[in-house]
Amino acid sequence: MNNNLKNNSVRHSINTTYLWIGLALLVFICSFFPHWVGSYYSSGVFQYLGWLLRTLSGFIEIPLGEWVYLFLLILLIIRFIQSLYAFKNKFKTQNFRFNFIHFFKKLLFRLLQLYVVFMLLWGLNYRKTSVAEKLHLKVDTSYSEVQLDSLSVAFIQRLNSCRQNIPDSVIQKLSYAKVFDQAIQQTRLMPQKFTLSTLNKPLLKKASFPFWGDYLGYLAFYQPITGEAIIRTDVPILTLPFTSSHELAHQMGYASETEANFIAYIIAMHSKDSIFKYSMLLQMFTYSQSAHLSMIAASGNFEKWKEVVNRNKNLLDPKVYRDRKLIKDFFNQRQHLLIPASSSLYDQFLQWNKQAKGIKSYDEVLLWVLAY
Repeated sequence: MNNNLKNNSVRHSINTTYLWIGLALLVFICSFFPHWVGSYYSSGVFQYLGWLLRTLSGFIEIPLGEWVYLFLLILLIIRFIQSLYAFKNKFKTQNFRFNFIHFFKKLLFRLLQLYVVFMLLWGLNYRKTSVAEKLHLKVDTSYSEVQLDSLSVAFIQRLNSCRQNIPDSVIQKLSYAKVFDQAIQQTRLMPQKFTLSTLNKPLLKKASFPFWGDYLGYLAFYQPITGEAIIRTDVPILTLPFTSSHELAHQMGYASETEANFIAYIIAMHSKDSIFKYSMLLQMFTYSQSAHLSMIAASGNFEKWKEVVNRNKNLLDPKVYRDRKLIKDFFNQRQHLLIPASSSLYDQFLQWNKQAKGIKSYDEVLLWVLAY
């Protein structure tokens, strides 16, 4: 009887292993067919899955995604300690080589499971045909110094014009709840060609642990397990409209950071809300000026670097300059020692997911804006 139970357990374990390997192979093969992924996963499976996850997590006001990550982190630490103790005890009584191979096999299997779950819940979106390809945009692979300079000046002009139409009292009365509601409304004004499905169910939640962002260097994140977009609300209010739109783009199925930034740009461009346009322009100007100054610094022409900084400062409306300084000071005060390490890890993560420039892919939205 015991032998039969043992044999059944072994067969079940083998069948489960084959199932996970089969799923991993299927996901891996599908990732080589971006059009299929876009048509059947991003616009199909992912939309139904996202709707279900957000319907369930929407019943609770707190961001479940943060608590899920916290639970998984604690579980990982516990299992790691347990594995060390088990490995140590077996090492005393059994063959070291056997135990090491067994431990390594279990680790590989867990990583395989993690890969499958991640890809099915979210990761396949990185493999779909990009919106730039669908729109037949002729996107350059790089920009010139002249392009970046012209773009920065153009953004300054639009920033100044937009800010003149926004009274200070309007900004002072802004709340994160109002921004969240408006962000969801603005996505409905976006042209149909940018929507992947009519089934989308937007869900923005206020972060319960915003201080994590100070150490890990994020403003918001999409949680694939719960389908939530979780956003820090302790940041300057003028960053929230663009950040909210960016995270809603992720919820729609736009995984690439360049794509999400471009969709946030499109949302703001078609918005009737001046605050959303202004928030987008603030971010776009930051990207263009940063890229421009980095290019000048790389050439070693620091005199020109100072000239551009001073020129842009003088061109900015005093109110725009004040708004940017408030944002800049906020983040400069939160440059924790862990940020370089977490940024490096995220850079690798993005590169593994078909974003060759890693964190710099955020800035690549400028190339798409120029091509659009």
